[in-house]
Amino acid sequence: MLSYKKALIILDQYGENASWTRHCLAVANLASVFSELLADKTAIDTEFIRSAALLHDIGRYVTHDPILHGVEGYKLLTKLHHHKEAFVCASHILYGLNRREAIQYGLPDKDFIPISFEEKLIPLIDFMVEFDKPTTLNSRFSSLRKRNIGNDYFLVKLDEAEKIATSLLLEVKEKFGIPLEDVALQTQLQ
Repeated sequence: MLSYKKALIILDQYGENASWTRHCLAVANLASVFSELLADKTAIDTEFIRSAALLHDIGRYVTHDPILHGVEGYKLLTKLHHHKEAFVCASHILYGLNRREAIQYGLPDKDFIPISFEEKLIPLIDFMVEFDKPTTLNSRFSSLRKRNIGNDYFLVKLDEAEKIATSLLLEVKEKFGIPLEDVALQTQLQ
């Protein structure tokens, strides 16, 4: 299993203090806060969530393309033998790529769709961090739409991702009594 400490070394090595690494650190920080709260309510792999959240955008060392950075992260972490975290790199993109989309983007012939609670939680957290600050889903999705005007495929997938993220947010609140957006915004104030 990839420890958070080792994940931080990988981020430092490939990120070389690039501005995008601040986003990764902020997502990992929020992942730590959320997973600690959730660990009191359900069995959850907090170390995996922290490490995978830290490296979810590692592919940005190659490209900032809104989809291909996940593919590049998958390739890098697979090469480094961190397969669970590699899967998250590919599956956090717009809540996943189906088999056809995966092949189209040069990934193996399989679905890259988050299945476990941890795998679903990481893209939700990613969607709650704008650059390096926690935010609401509404604000983040609005920002992503503005930045990707003209990328029709991405925008259609973004609408689908917003529905999944909103549904998971409500599910966590109903099932565990944790309003994650409120927690995220309080984290920003600390």
